[in-house]
Amino acid sequence: MNRLIFSLILIFIVSFYSFCEDYLRFVSPNNGWTSNRVVTIKGETSVTSGAVKVVYNGIPLRLPIVNGFFERNFVASPGVNNIYAEIVLENKILKDTITFFSKAPAKALKIVLMWDTDGTDVDLHVVEPSGEECYYGYSSTKIGGSLDVDVTNGYGPEVYTLATPTKGTYKISVHYYSDNGYPQTEVKVYAVLYEGTQNEVVKEFSGMLTKTGEVVLIDVVNLE
Repeated sequence: MNRLIFSLILIFIVSFYSFCEDYLRFVSPNNGWTSNRVVTIKGETSVTSGAVKVVYNGIPLRLPIVNGFFERNFVASPGVNNIYAEIVLENKILKDTITFFSKAPAKALKIVLMWDTDGTDVDLHVVEPSGEECYYGYSSTKIGGSLDVDVTNGYGPEVYTLATPTKGTYKISVHYYSDNGYPQTEVKVYAVLYEGTQNEVVKEFSGMLTKTGEVVLIDVVNLE
């Protein structure tokens, strides 16, 4: 009887400290492989609010934490995908990693928009060589351009992809649809050219938004 009581007490103590311990872990995607083009990055943490830093194949993202959970869609890269998550606390760093293989087709052009304020809405606009403009109101173009991910409540990402390379200039701009009372929002744009090939190039751009309705030309990229 004494052994049973001791065992129950020990189980309770271990469970209690496990429950109280700070944690950060991915729930999705699972380790393994996928053929899905758009994957859901989902996780849980003992931290109930704020944001978690996520690095997806070298591209830094910032995801809001709501009641201990975070979730965003992203476009998978062909081959190995590595995702790292991190939350910096006062006396420790919480982190987790996940790796999976994707059979999703490579993209000639992938453009990722991120920004640094919560609750704000920043829209990605890409004008293609033909003059067609891809954005939330016109998310699929004749040459195959697509706005695969559209976020309206802070941080991003918004993701434009083009499967088949079409020669010409692609003009990247951002529209501050709603500032949610923030005096300014910094945006980061990553353009991945010829993804998954030996010619892959990643370009990084930045810009500053100051008020609702503002439109800023970020830069242009060329496909040859």
